[in-house]
Amino acid sequence: MSICVAFNLSDGVVIAVDSATTMTDASGTISKVFLDADKLFQLGGLKIGIATYGVAALDGRTIGSFLRQFTSDGANADIATLDVASIAERLRAFFFDHYKAFAEKLYGIPFDQIAANLKGSLGLVVGGFSSGAFQSELWEIVIPTNETVGSSRCVFAQGKIGHAWFASALPINRYLKGFDWQIIGKIDAFLKAALGRDLTQAEIQQLVTSFEDCEYHIQTDGMPIQSGIDCARFFVEFVLGHYRFAETHPIVGGKAKIGVVAYGHSAFRILE
Repeated sequence: MSICVAFNLSDGVVIAVDSATTMTDASGTISKVFLDADKLFQLGGLKIGIATYGVAALDGRTIGSFLRQFTSDGANADIATLDVASIAERLRAFFFDHYKAFAEKLYGIPFDQIAANLKGSLGLVVGGFSSGAFQSELWEIVIPTNETVGSSRCVFAQGKIGHAWFASALPINRYLKGFDWQIIGKIDAFLKAALGRDLTQAEIQQLVTSFEDCEYHIQTDGMPIQSGIDCARFFVEFVLGHYRFAETHPIVGGKAKIGVVAYGHSAFRILE
């Protein structure tokens, strides 16, 4: 797995990831963990960056090698003129086709006959500036979930400021919000036993809302790019520390890698 943290700010996008990648065989057994993987990329010299999480390789190739194939394809020679939404759609279609072909080769059956728990998933977080835009945006693509045209998720549209986290983010949820859905599930089970009935959806929502007073709020309105870089680094290193010391499998590891693109930049830059 991975951790990915992204900030969409008034002046640009910051994306941070860890550098561990886990290789598994067809049964899901871990065969190797690399701690120096590349999971953060500049897309073809554009003001767009991409982070990946989930499946680390397809047919023996890294996700980075597929991104290079995508940008070198003559059919994508026009991506510098496109908006981020259109680029995300092309990436979705490109990776779904390759993901499907690899899975069918691996299991020897049509993709729709492969059990859901064997399909795995590949996530791509795409952030930056559309051609000619002065505000940035952020998208998420999850393969194979986003198999239909236009199904990628707009996390932050142009002008929408905020931060988001992806993949193995449970420690961040607990730190910021004071709870996660595991805790809510435990409370729900306790109250069900005490009351002798299931909680209604309205009661569950009221329970979740009651935690809002305990939440730590990150001030993203007016946040400078450098503060976004520092905060993204903090969150990724926080998750790295958690999985280093907690009594659990270290599914996140290596070191924090950070990328940024601001309005005045000519391209997305990877800082470390």
